[in-house]
Amino acid sequence: MSEKRSAPADLTGKQKRRARNSNARVIRTPNEFTNVLAKDAPKVAGAIRADEFTAARIQEINAMQGAIKSAGNALNTLTFQALPRDMRRRAASHKLTRLPAHLRAKAAQEMEHSPPAKRKARRGKRQNKDDIVSREYLRRQKENKWLETHIYHTKRMHMRNIWGYRLAAHPNVKSARSLYRTFQHMSVIHDASYVGCLEVVGKREDIVRIMNPVTDVTLPSVESERFVKGNRMGQTHLYEYLSCPARPICPVSFLWKPSENEMQTLWLWIHPSAFEEARQQVELAREKANQNTVHINDLRDQFIRFDLSGARTTALLQAVVKPVEESEHVDKVSSPTYKSSKVWRDLEHLRSASSIPPGSVIGLTVQDPRLAFAQKVQPQSNPIPSEASARLSQLLAQWPEDIAYSAIWDDEARKKVTELLPSEHALAKRREENLLPGTKLEFKPEDPRIPILLVQRSPGQSNRRGQQDTCKTELLEGWSMILPKGCAMPFWKSFMFAGARVACFEDLRAFHFESGIPCYPYDYLGSRACEDARNMAKHEAESAWLRRPPAKRLNYAKLGVNRPFDAAFDTLTNAMDVDHETKPRPEFYLLHGHKTLSAILSRETNEAAESALVAYLAELYTKRNLTPNSSLRFDAALIQVRLAFFDRGRPEANAMIYLITDETEYETQTTYIRNCEPGLRNKKKLLEALEEENGDADMAMDESEKPKFPPSSDIIGYLTTANFSFHAGCGSGLGACTALGLRRLQDLDKSRGRPVNMVVLVRNPKALQCRPAKLQFLP
Repeated sequence: MSEKRSAPADLTGKQKRRARNSNARVIRTPNEFTNVLAKDAPKVAGAIRADEFTAARIQEINAMQGAIKSAGNALNTLTFQALPRDMRRRAASHKLTRLPAHLRAKAAQEMEHSPPAKRKARRGKRQNKDDIVSREYLRRQKENKWLETHIYHTKRMHMRNIWGYRLAAHPNVKSARSLYRTFQHMSVIHDASYVGCLEVVGKREDIVRIMNPVTDVTLPSVESERFVKGNRMGQTHLYEYLSCPARPICPVSFLWKPSENEMQTLWLWIHPSAFEEARQQVELAREKANQNTVHINDLRDQFIRFDLSGARTTALLQAVVKPVEESEHVDKVSSPTYKSSKVWRDLEHLRSASSIPPGSVIGLTVQDPRLAFAQKVQPQSNPIPSEASARLSQLLAQWPEDIAYSAIWDDEARKKVTELLPSEHALAKRREENLLPGTKLEFKPEDPRIPILLVQRSPGQSNRRGQQDTCKTELLEGWSMILPKGCAMPFWKSFMFAGARVACFEDLRAFHFESGIPCYPYDYLGSRACEDARNMAKHEAESAWLRRPPAKRLNYAKLGVNRPFDAAFDTLTNAMDVDHETKPRPEFYLLHGHKTLSAILSRETNEAAESALVAYLAELYTKRNLTPNSSLRFDAALIQVRLAFFDRGRPEANAMIYLITDETEYETQTTYIRNCEPGLRNKKKLLEALEEENGDADMAMDESEKPKFPPSSDIIGYLTTANFSFHAGCGSGLGACTALGLRRLQDLDKSRGRPVNMVVLVRNPKALQCRPAKLQFLP
């Protein structure tokens, strides 16, 4: 008896399935076919009749149809399982209309063969499903609020309760590299509606008198001439009353209402982690100034805010945002946003939003995007037409100042838009009336007119502070779109179908890291929100470490790391205020501004540097007619830094930054960067060449004499955010160092005449060695 033939043992399950499917697609035909036309070969020279030709090839046709049928039966993947990765759902709907058009026919055939679903018999009184769902959604929002795009996010992203909201943390699929590629070629959108708005109403002089004591004195005041007209959004930092630069709260964005009336309105956009603390300080400043005529209103959850960035962001907005002035039912002469609508259309060929003035505001009144759903982004035209290029150049050279007004400032106008917004059912009924299916709906006079604000977003402007930033910030530059509440999903769906990709709040932190810009609250040391974020990360990391058995987890004691789960800035500065009336606040603080850093780093001694800092801050307070009420501790001052590794290695959060006090260690760590030449690009070959010249005995060092790690007294700072940077192509990190430690680093470079300055050693908490890195200040 013959032995049973077995399949090769080295094939995997995936390879076996591929082989089975490949065999099912093979057209098995007889070796010889009976060709009817061959019997009458002399008559074939003329025209061929279709019936005779089909009869001659009937066996081949039957074999091909049988192969197609067997190949379809061999596939064991359903249509719902064959969707692209970004369209898959854990609980997929069985509605065919939710599938792409080219897959609906196959899915319909599969549903015919599947058994019908059994429905359970309902008992008791039948209730309205919409009422049940609405009550259940309201019950879930008692502790953590939902955004209007919550349902969209919760099907595709991992949700987390944070800052009083239920927010999307990161997508369910790997998306770090794909998001970076999407930014380079298309657009990335982030729903930032959780950022709260605080409204301050009163006379301009009274509002300025309230805001000056609690804002950053090193940045332009809210009464700066560039901001008071309401055509630009400014950025600053909030501090406790007369405590700048100590006791920080959070960074804020502010916008004046464009109006010539005596009563003015100022909007403050504040992160939700510090909103209550910021409001308390503004109210305290109002009490100190005795300005009872100034009203402070909480406008949280009254606006929708979308942050868009990427190469095609302007083109995406041009496709979705359609001003009402383009309709024949609107009187263009009487429309207050007619000029701004013309300016907006002139920006159609704008390549990057960074070309226009930073923080510029465009007020528009737009149509419901569902009328023209689904929009398509126009392909990029290259070159730009001469007339459009001339208009665009003239517009960028002389940016108009009277295009920032919008009816979104009026509370009644915002409520009216929410009430008049039609439902999806009403729009579907209007589409049924169209004679030609698929025709776009026309704007009618009774359709809602949605007021919006488009704000050019330049996050680097608050970090440049008079100095050109050398780091690439295009990942965060773009447009911020502000809408009335209730209008999120109509615009969100249009952006999604037009090609935008969603970014969560952890992705936003990754964008800040790639741009080399600190992200609030993770990198803003000294604030309570940053301490909460650090404590949360510490608790998660320590809990994961404790869940492992003692024999299977890393022994940090043997590595000499006392605090592996957080950055010990309090030990560097010996500053922590635990007796505060609310939460513990660290006494260390960050110094911002190029002039501030120059004042303390250009002095010869630490005492002179401290005196220069106090004198410079006193001068800034005097310009605002203020007097600081607290003295600064110079040993508690921190300076934000950015560093990049020379060669290999990937830094991690809480990594320690060391000084290189040993000159031999400095020579060893900087060998490659000091001797790198165009002909010697390989580090290994370069080191071999140096060993041949100097000898192995000179290059080697006795391991017993070489210390394993630098002493703890050489630690000058820690990293708060670190990873491999796609943009830099190497390990990179953001952190902070003490002002005294950076002065020691400068003294070492200057006194020893080092050829490569600002070189430090970085050690991860889990690492067994230190790696050299180049350090750079963040002004």
